[in-house]
Amino acid sequence: MNVLVLGSSGQVGAYLCDYLKSHGHSVKKFDIVNDEKQDLRISNNEVLERMVKESDFVFFLAFDVGGSRYLSKYQHTIEFMNNNMLLMTNTFTVLNKYNKPFVFASSQMSNMSYSPYGIAKAVGESYTRSLGGGRVNY
Repeated sequence: MNVLVLGSSGQVGAYLCDYLKSHGHSVKKFDIVNDEKQDLRISNNEVLERMVKESDFVFFLAFDVGGSRYLSKYQHTIEFMNNNMLLMTNTFTVLNKYNKPFVFASSQMSNMSYSPYGIAKAVGESYTRSLGGGRVNY
């Protein structure tokens, strides 16, 4: 199976890529740290389109987040919200275009209406439900 991991260099993504490879899957890695063209905030991203189209399944792990200290400092900024809204809008649009099965990695914070991070994850869950995808809480 050809699997695409969005956020492949993150804490969860890196381990998931190793796990999938060890179980015989072909893994395509997509992460902004690999190449600036692998930025999910880019609208009409040709690299994303091509990689999604060529994949059998997509793990959507990417998010603008860097742990609790990062959230404490940045989650209430417009940059944080814009980054996450852009990457979700662009990614879910491409997943819908190619009708690809996927899992969106959410968070237990998605029910915390006082947290911009939680609200953003809840929005991702809504996108996921509208597209018939799955989600994983971590």
